[in-house]
Amino acid sequence: MHLILILLFTLYSTAVNATEVSITIEKDIYHYAQIILGDQSVHDIKDFNHPLCQRDVVEFVLIQKALKLGGIDLKFNFHLGNYDARNIKLLINGLLLVGFDTIWLQTAKKYSSKLYISDPIIRKGEYVAGVYTKKNNLKAMKDKIDNGLSKVTFVSSSAWHADWHTLKALKPKSLVDESDWIVMAKMVSRGWVDAMLVPFNNQIPFQYSGNGYSIEAINGIKVPLQDSRHFAVSRSHPLAEQTFLALQSGIKKLRAQGFIEQAYRQCGFFNDTVNDWRAILPQNTPE
Repeated sequence: MHLILILLFTLYSTAVNATEVSITIEKDIYHYAQIILGDQSVHDIKDFNHPLCQRDVVEFVLIQKALKLGGIDLKFNFHLGNYDARNIKLLINGLLLVGFDTIWLQTAKKYSSKLYISDPIIRKGEYVAGVYTKKNNLKAMKDKIDNGLSKVTFVSSSAWHADWHTLKALKPKSLVDESDWIVMAKMVSRGWVDAMLVPFNNQIPFQYSGNGYSIEAINGIKVPLQDSRHFAVSRSHPLAEQTFLALQSGIKKLRAQGFIEQAYRQCGFFNDTVNDWRAILPQNTPE
């Protein structure tokens, strides 16, 4: 309720002062971004080759660069927390101007009457995930997987369209629904489930560690997710149309500069190391 009141107040104030808006963002992603940026502005950074960098951090930078390049000058007030499952509702209701994390096209299309959907940031076929498990379970898991996931338990979120439907089509032994990424990582680390899908990063071996979790990608196995990812702007916000037009213009400029691909490649999300890894695909690509 406190957050909603803050956002409602900000929504009102932006109608008067069009330069200041509230943005919700995952606490860990915000802090990683600040460490990677150091004393640089998001508009000046050119190098994403940092062990803490990941897709979400790149997108934190990309959207701010795109908006400014597109000609809109916004001041962002960041509200930190766990918003993965709530941001879409805030966007639909006009309480959030724009999401700083891309969303799957199939999810965005469900709310196309409420959202402006940007050009693709991650194009279909570019998103490839690793199968991550706890470190002392890597060999056993690789043997278990063999040519499929029928012997493996997974955790994911039903709110993540491509991840969820890809996993369902791959028919794992069980699939647990959990909305919080860090909780998922802890479940895998503690052996409560075998694995989860996570993008690659620029650490070799590929791994993610934090308070209470440490997971690593099983070498030689990847899962391509067949959907594109986009930024979404709330149609109900007073700044909606000018923000969306600026965003689209900025994305085109960043794409033409090669900056989008460069940033994802430097952070390891686009990763040549896994080009020859065996891809596990469902027999029928989910709709």
